[in-house]
Amino acid sequence: MEEQIEVIVVDDHRMMRKGLEVLLRGEGLRVTGAASGLREARTLLARRRHDIVLLDVHLGRESSIGLVGELLEEDPDAAIVLYTGYAEQSSDVQAAASAGARGFVLKASPAARLIKALRTVAGGGTYVDPDLAQLLSAGAHTSLLTRLSPRERQTLEMLAEGLTGQAIARQLVLSPETVRTHVRNATTKLGARTRVQAVALVVQAARAG
Repeated sequence: MEEQIEVIVVDDHRMMRKGLEVLLRGEGLRVTGAASGLREARTLLARRRHDIVLLDVHLGRESSIGLVGELLEEDPDAAIVLYTGYAEQSSDVQAAASAGARGFVLKASPAARLIKALRTVAGGGTYVDPDLAQLLSAGAHTSLLTRLSPRERQTLEMLAEGLTGQAIARQLVLSPETVRTHVRNATTKLGARTRVQAVALVVQAARAG
């Protein structure tokens, strides 16, 4: 039996929190707490069990980006999915990507994307909503992908599919360190600051078809 994923939801809109709780529970995830602001979120995160945090980028007048940095400083592998209602406000979303968050979903996207993001990121993978890919790739053009070797591009495409580095290593019969090297080299060649930005460029290219 698949282990139930435990989620803490942070959103400043009460009806949104309630709706998310109903949705996640209906999909077999366990909501262990819900917060409306940063102070409450920090208390919950310190006291409640959780595998992943679903975090609204904007909490009223507060930005949650500082909390992202705090969580990742404490645990670089912390599973965080950023949930945003803004597809064109780049600074906070890109700051979260630079901080190391691995999941990004637009609120207007189908619920299936949110569920996939939570399951993927909780499992150690990366998820970029196709509707946020251009924003997260910092405006880079998909033609940059021609700089990559076939193996580097394949590795990024597998990351974009939600696979972890370990899973990619097993499928390609490579060492995990070799996979990490491919990701580092690809990120450098693309001029990306983070792995998420590199993956976002691949997602953008796939969407363009």
